[in-house]
Amino acid sequence: MPSADDIYWVDDDEYVSGVGDDAILEGNLEEQANRVVLDLNDVQLLVDAQRADRPKKTSKSMAIGEQLFQKRYNISNDQAYDLLKENYQSRVRSTIGNLTIDHSMVANRLQSPYYKVKLSKSQARSFHRPNFVIRPNTVIHFSRVRHRKKKKDKGKDIAQIFASSKDLSLGDGSQYVMLEYSEEYPTVMSNFGMGSKIINYYRKKSNEDESRPKLNIGETYVLGSQDRSPFWNFGFVEPGEIVPTYYNRLVRAPIFKQQVNSTDFLMIRSTGGGEGQKYYLRSIPNLYTVGQTLPVTEIPSPRSRRVTTASKNRLKMVVFRVLRKSENERILVKGISSHFPDQNDMQNRQRLKEFMEYQRTGEDQGYWKIKATDTLPNEDGIRSMVHPEEITLLETMQVGQQFLEDAGYGGGKEDDEQHEGMSTEEKLAPWITSKNFINATQGKAMLELHGEGDPSGCSLAFSFIRTSMKGGFKAMGEPTDEKVDKSKYGGHSYNVALQQKAYEEEIARIWNAQKKDLTVPVASADS
Repeated sequence: MPSADDIYWVDDDEYVSGVGDDAILEGNLEEQANRVVLDLNDVQLLVDAQRADRPKKTSKSMAIGEQLFQKRYNISNDQAYDLLKENYQSRVRSTIGNLTIDHSMVANRLQSPYYKVKLSKSQARSFHRPNFVIRPNTVIHFSRVRHRKKKKDKGKDIAQIFASSKDLSLGDGSQYVMLEYSEEYPTVMSNFGMGSKIINYYRKKSNEDESRPKLNIGETYVLGSQDRSPFWNFGFVEPGEIVPTYYNRLVRAPIFKQQVNSTDFLMIRSTGGGEGQKYYLRSIPNLYTVGQTLPVTEIPSPRSRRVTTASKNRLKMVVFRVLRKSENERILVKGISSHFPDQNDMQNRQRLKEFMEYQRTGEDQGYWKIKATDTLPNEDGIRSMVHPEEITLLETMQVGQQFLEDAGYGGGKEDDEQHEGMSTEEKLAPWITSKNFINATQGKAMLELHGEGDPSGCSLAFSFIRTSMKGGFKAMGEPTDEKVDKSKYGGHSYNVALQQKAYEEEIARIWNAQKKDLTVPVASADS
C-alpha cells in the first residue's frame, strides 16, 4: 500500500494517469511505481483524507457516531435475520421439515392396474372397497405362509426390497402393522405400494430433558418446548407425552394402539404373480386405530390447472414408455388408446401434438415420433414426471366428484367462496375441505369444528366446513340466529378475542375427546 506522501491531488483541468507522463517519456517507471494519483473530482471515487502522522482519535463521541451511522444505514439488518433464522430452525427442525418417505417400485412406476389413468364410475363408487364376495359353501384351502429371509433385504433400499407386486404380499411372513381408520370415509388414502411412517413424537419436559423414549413400533422424534405441534393448531403433544403418529406426504393423524383378541386373525387373498389365487391366514401382531386424518396437501378441484398438468404428464409417461420399447421409437395412436379409455383418437392426437410430430413422409409415414428438438428421457426421468401422491389426490378428487354427481349436484363447485346457498354435501367436497383446513392451519380461515361436517357424527372429530364471516365461529350449543348489538363490539357481530378463545377451547375439547375415546389401556410397557 502507498504511504500518504505518495498520494497526489489534481485540479479540474489536469489530466493524470496512474503513472506520470514525464516518467513514461523518460523511461523512469520504477520511481513512479509506488505512487498513486487521485482525482478528487472523480464522481466514482469516495475519499476520506487523514494525516498519517496524526494518531486516530477514538473518543467516546466518535464511537457513538459510528454506532449511529451503522444503525442508520444498516439496511440489510443481518444480525436480526441471523437471530430469526436460528430461532426459526430451532422451532421447525422436527415438525415442519418433511421426513423422507420411500415408495415401492410398483408405486414409483405407477404400475397398472394399481394406478389407473382415470377411475371408472364403479371404481369411484367403491374406492378402496373392492367387491369381494365368497359364496356360501365355498371350500377355502389356506396355503402355508412363505418364509422371507432377512438377509435377502440387507443393504437394499425400499424400492429394491419391494421391486414387484409379489414382494408386497403379506403371504411371505414379513412383519406388518394393521391400521384401522376411525373415519368411514378418510379424506385421503394411500394407494397400493405407497410408503408411510409411524413417528412417535415426544415433547421435552424441560430444556434440560435429554431423554429419548423408544417404542417397539415407529421412529422417535423429540420436540423442544418451543417446537410447533406436528398437528399444527389442531392437536397437541404435551410435555413428557408420546403421541404415535401416522405420517406421509398426504395426511397426518394420531394413532392409538389396540388390544388384539386371541380369536382374531387376518385372512389374505393373493392373486396374480403367476400363482393364481391363494389364501393365507395370519395372526395380527400390531393393531392401531387411526384418528381423524388431517390433510397435508390440498386436493385439486376438478377443473384446476393441477389436474390438466398431471393429465398431460401422465400421457407423456405412457407415450415415452411405449417409445422406449419400440425399436424405431415411434408409435401409433391406437397403441396408447387402451390406456386412455375416456379419450377418443381425435383427442389423443391433439394432446400428442404438444410434444410429438406426425410423420407424413418417409419410412415412418403414419407414425408419431418425438420432436427433433427433444430427447427421449430415461426411466428415472419418466418416473419423476408424476409422483404417486399426485395420482392419489386426483383419484380422491374423482371420488368426491362422483359422489356429488350421484347426489344430483353435477360435478360440484370449485370452492366455497360463494358460501351462501351451498348444501352440506357441496361444502364437504374434498377439494374444498382440504383447502379450508390448510388455510385454517395458516390462520387464514376458521372452521366450524362441529356440526354437520363432523365425520364422527358425535363431536369426536373436526368439521372442516369454513365458518361464515358474517357470524363468525359459534361454540357448541351457542345459538346461531341470535341477534347481537354490534355497537358492543365496535361494529362487529362478535367479540374477536372471545371468539378466538372459544375456538381454541373447542379444538382442545374435540382433540381430547377423540384421544379419550380411541385410547384403550394396554398392559404392555410400550403403550
